[in-house]
Amino acid sequence: MKFNTVFCVAGAILLNIAGCLGQLDVCGEAALNTRIIGGQNATAGSWPWQASIQNASSGRYLCSGTLISKEWVLSLADCFIDIPASNLLVYLGRLTQNGSNPHETSRTVIKVIKHPKYNSLDQKLALLQLSSPVTFTDYIKPVCLAAAGSVFVDGTESWVTGWGTISNKVLKFPDILQELETPIVNNFECDAAYGGIITNNLICAGFLNEGGKSPMCGRWWKSTGQ
Repeated sequence: MKFNTVFCVAGAILLNIAGCLGQLDVCGEAALNTRIIGGQNATAGSWPWQASIQNASSGRYLCSGTLISKEWVLSLADCFIDIPASNLLVYLGRLTQNGSNPHETSRTVIKVIKHPKYNSLDQKLALLQLSSPVTFTDYIKPVCLAAAGSVFVDGTESWVTGWGTISNKVLKFPDILQELETPIVNNFECDAAYGGIITNNLICAGFLNEGGKSPMCGRWWKSTGQ
């Protein structure tokens, strides 16, 4: 029996970036978070580390990302296979893709670093270096990175956010940032559901046979020290 659009999360790149640990005094703080449960619209400032990454030439949304320090965003390497760094634009403090975002700022990208063992399954992360540091506000702050060796227990409630597709029938993207609380699923059960493709670098989360409340395109990262 397969999970309804369970999302999997790739193992993180071992970060060795000067200044990255400078985030620790403010990371993970979301003073404006109301945490509405059930796959609904987020509110401004609920997820201040959320990034929207777009094609600068076309204005097309490419992928979500996560702010991890003043100059670096963590995202999915698959989104940038054929797009040079110079053609990427990162929005921070954004809530809606088309409406007004008074707390928003944007940066171009000067470097994309893909996982050194990149593959399409479980080593698919990328780091984006912003053109200049951002200023932290209530609407723009870094996430806290998990420590190497962290254990994510089956059933632990967690959150997925982003502008990924909200339909499993048609490619439909939301205008407003979406949020959903969802439980961690143990890798044995997830591996059985997905036919043996789940590795130790992945984390699964989602709902079994619940069609109305499943993350469609979420991405989390497990810090494995690899």
